[in-house]
Amino acid sequence: MALSIYTIYDGIAVNREPDGILQLREQIGDNVEVFAWPDGMVAWIKIDGTHIDYPVMQGGDNKWYLTHDYLGREVMSGSVFLDYRNRQDFSDDLSIIYGHRMNNDLMFSDVAKYADSEYLAEHRQGTLRTPSGEYKLRVVVHKIMSAEDKVYEELESTGLGLGSGKFLLLSTCNRSGRMKRDVIMVEIKK
Repeated sequence: MALSIYTIYDGIAVNREPDGILQLREQIGDNVEVFAWPDGMVAWIKIDGTHIDYPVMQGGDNKWYLTHDYLGREVMSGSVFLDYRNRQDFSDDLSIIYGHRMNNDLMFSDVAKYADSEYLAEHRQGTLRTPSGEYKLRVVVHKIMSAEDKVYEELESTGLGLGSGKFLLLSTCNRSGRMKRDVIMVEIKK
């Protein structure tokens, strides 16, 4: 009985946004210059027409924000977060942003939808807002990659066929297997 109750609680807790996200979205609005950036928050990512509309956190490793929200509270849903090895100003040629693939179209669940070419064509544009300015985003391609791909170790876009420029890799788990990742490659423009 206790296990059944925990399983129900676990499913509900993991598949809902952390408290305060809606208010945070309203606060950032168009006022990025006066927005009070919480500790650890390096950006806000939004892909137009999708549910990807979240603060981007960065910790001292890639484990903390798997289970902590933007205020540092322990939550099963975790946060969207930038790889700890990337620069906070997104000046690296490749920056990796991770997010859980949750039910109810939350967090990075929409990343898998980009496997459909029509969805990709209709949901290409977005913005990345940082304390120092705003970047325009353009989704280039969807891929399924191994979690052991060298891109995760080397943080380089070499071999991804993206050409020159600055790119984000939005990465989430793939439902087909533990070691697979659904990713979208996103070009960053000033």
